[in-house]
Amino acid sequence: MAVTAAEQLRTFHITGHGLTGQMLDLSPAAVVGGRALPSEQAAYPICLAADFSVHPDARQWQIPFAADAAVLLPIAALLRAHQSAQAQFRERLLQAADRLEDLLVLDDSHAESALSPAAVSAVLGGQAGTYLDVSVLAAILRRRPSPVHRMPAARRERCQQALTTLRAALAKAAAQPPFVLFHSGPPPANPFGGSLCSSPDPCSAALAYAEPQLKAFEALLSAIRVAHLELEDAYEPGRHEAMLERFRWDAASTAELAALPPIVAVLAADRPGEYPMGPLLRLLRSGCPIQVLVPRPSLSEDDLQGDVPDLAVLAVTSRDAFVLQGSLAYPEHLMSGLAAMSRSRRPALAVIATPSGGGWPEAAVLPLARAWLLFTFDPAAASDWRGCFAIQPVEPSTWTPAHAAAMNPSLQKHFRLLPEVPGEHDPVELGLYLAQFHDRPPMAVPYFTTSVDGGPEVRVAISRDLATYCHKRLQAWALLEQWTAAQRAPAPQAPTDALSTEARAAAVREGASLAIAQVIALLTGGKST
Repeated sequence: MAVTAAEQLRTFHITGHGLTGQMLDLSPAAVVGGRALPSEQAAYPICLAADFSVHPDARQWQIPFAADAAVLLPIAALLRAHQSAQAQFRERLLQAADRLEDLLVLDDSHAESALSPAAVSAVLGGQAGTYLDVSVLAAILRRRPSPVHRMPAARRERCQQALTTLRAALAKAAAQPPFVLFHSGPPPANPFGGSLCSSPDPCSAALAYAEPQLKAFEALLSAIRVAHLELEDAYEPGRHEAMLERFRWDAASTAELAALPPIVAVLAADRPGEYPMGPLLRLLRSGCPIQVLVPRPSLSEDDLQGDVPDLAVLAVTSRDAFVLQGSLAYPEHLMSGLAAMSRSRRPALAVIATPSGGGWPEAAVLPLARAWLLFTFDPAAASDWRGCFAIQPVEPSTWTPAHAAAMNPSLQKHFRLLPEVPGEHDPVELGLYLAQFHDRPPMAVPYFTTSVDGGPEVRVAISRDLATYCHKRLQAWALLEQWTAAQRAPAPQAPTDALSTEARAAAVREGASLAIAQVIALLTGGKST
């Protein structure tokens, strides 16, 4: 009978089946067992204390602890960062356009048509013709000894083209949406009045939309620079024409790029393993300032089967994109990361854990158990790999990823109340099991202890799928710690054959003495002198 119990336990651990009589309901309260969790601030509505003029109702709009918050919070951060930049950029356009228009009006006043008899009569008043012959006066003014010359035709054409571009941009800015969002699933909530575009491939659609927008922005930025040069009478065709021909949008300042409506792509799949990886990586390497949002459940069966790609780590390896991995259960870290991401001029990816079956407790425990890493990677923050990372520190604790999984009702099949088995078949505590887990899982059944319904502690066995998930999560954490602890390569040393001046002189003297000795030996037939 004892052998049968051990075999049943082993069968459950490997296959996830059997021991149905030992199933138990592990509620979040049972798993927590009185242990403290982080503040439940994120479980309550988060207020956007911002004046979003694009949608006045959103000033006090409340974002609850729900999956939609993974899209709404990044949009709110983007609008907060872009609105002031957009207002300043529009004011800059308006001032440049008005001053260019004044310059052209002043040039028109120097034309001969401005000194016609009708114009002179209008200036002098309606009774001027009674006392003066205005046609003679106009002719005299046109023949004045020091006339004011008009601007060259090429310069006037540049000014007119720049003015047309600026006026068109101002008209377009008045009608453009505050942001453009591409999504593949159901339309997300849109309290901020943005433009929502459905596409089966949001990353490719966002990139196809962004590229012509940025190309048109190049023409506008060139027009602004032409306007400022002409207003200062500093435009030099031989010098500036070549510079403007080479000008690209990525040479713009961060404030100028922030004037564009943000472009966002939301990746939401029925199963997290179905994310389109090729288009995502192509977007992250494009250099276009597009933000990709990936709201995903904190923990699901797909995670335990190893079918979910680690998008944030993959994006870090592209080296060009801003990467944020956060959780709605940790709003302070998330909002800080989103604020930094909204200021970045690079492609950006935010992978945000949303509540799943285990709700707030599960989402709060996962980072404590080192199963969900909270970090940002900003390539612009430093020149070395370690300086680009900012990792949320985690205090040592007894939490494991299995504790978080135990809070999820959809994962209860991976747990059984540990039956009594003979001593030679004793199961292994989960921490020790993971310490022995290297290339292959140990030949043992892992367990952890918890208290159910406030009663005495019981030992809970877990399946191999769950144990492997715990191992992989701890491996990912260790890998990130190694990345951030990487030291700079030592500076290259001077070549070993580089000799000091004194040593080089001594070598020359020694070589010369040896050469002289060889010549003497040759002349004397080998006889010494």
